[in-house]
Amino acid sequence: MPLVLGFNHRTAPVDVREKLAVAPHNLLDMLRELKEQSHSDQLVCLSTCNRTEVYAQAKNSSSQVREDLERVFQAHAGDSGLSAHLYYHESENAVRHLFYVAAGLDSMVQGEHEILGQVKQAYQTAHQGGFTGKLLNVLFQRSLYVGKRVRSETGLGVGAASVGSVAVGMAERIFGNLHDRSIMILGAGKMAEVTAKHLLSQKARSLLVANRTFERACELAKEFGGTAMHFDEGLRQMVGVDIVICSTAAPHTVITTEHIRRVMEKRKGRSLFLIDIAMPRDVDPAVNDIENVYLYNIDDLQQIADTNQARRAKEAEAANLIVQQETSEFSRWMRAHHDGLRTGLKHTPHTPPDSE
Repeated sequence: MPLVLGFNHRTAPVDVREKLAVAPHNLLDMLRELKEQSHSDQLVCLSTCNRTEVYAQAKNSSSQVREDLERVFQAHAGDSGLSAHLYYHESENAVRHLFYVAAGLDSMVQGEHEILGQVKQAYQTAHQGGFTGKLLNVLFQRSLYVGKRVRSETGLGVGAASVGSVAVGMAERIFGNLHDRSIMILGAGKMAEVTAKHLLSQKARSLLVANRTFERACELAKEFGGTAMHFDEGLRQMVGVDIVICSTAAPHTVITTEHIRRVMEKRKGRSLFLIDIAMPRDVDPAVNDIENVYLYNIDDLQQIADTNQARRAKEAEAANLIVQQETSEFSRWMRAHHDGLRTGLKHTPHTPPDSE
């Protein structure tokens, strides 16, 4: 029986989510710890800017696996009150939840395109590390099929914003338009790339890209006609820009109140807007208390996301029907698979298509 324990942007604020954000290069270590602590032989960990979830197979006591997984979460968060933010689903409800996630229906921005790739990467990491078996292999392969089906059969993703484009939308709300604005992106990962693409569409006056790996900053800057610089140089050049969009993969804050105070002394009263879409956050929240500094984090983007979501209500309804249909079909397969195991059959005749 599959189960999922986790939290997302609806159940936990950003200061809780960042405590349990798992960077891609740390996923295998987290899976090893989860396996050791929960005694579950099948595990997948999905961690994005808006969620951290663990999918597992419970051979015997699902309640015991849940307690074990929650204990690991609490140890990493250092917060005994974490349970108030967690959700838990098992069996058919766990299947439905994963399909809902892969379809983009559970995203802050419904229909955003990045989540399907993130689900795929989380599954591949677990599979290649030897943490999955028949049940989770079929479940995750099927979830990818469901996500693709929703995108091809509905308009949920048409015009759908990503977190990066919502950040640009926030900047437009602040300035009216971006034609005469100078913008800096700190970080050159996938989220930064998406953000740069939307900035280019709005014809921002200049785009600066600063990253710790200078070669990657050069690649992104060349692609979008911007200027690349080393990370430390970017921090110094912050004096001359209007908007800074922060999207690094740093495990801690990289912009402190002391740094921003020094920057503001040189700006002579000009306002500075910081949009922090990193997870964990790049900017110390106390920066918002500095005069003429306006800081927005990923939760502040929710208002724009809600507006976009309302426009796609009919497409979301169509996507929901697909998820319900696929969940029912997969549940029938699970029951047949379980019956086959009890009777000693090695295979069942109801394996979903596009699966093992």
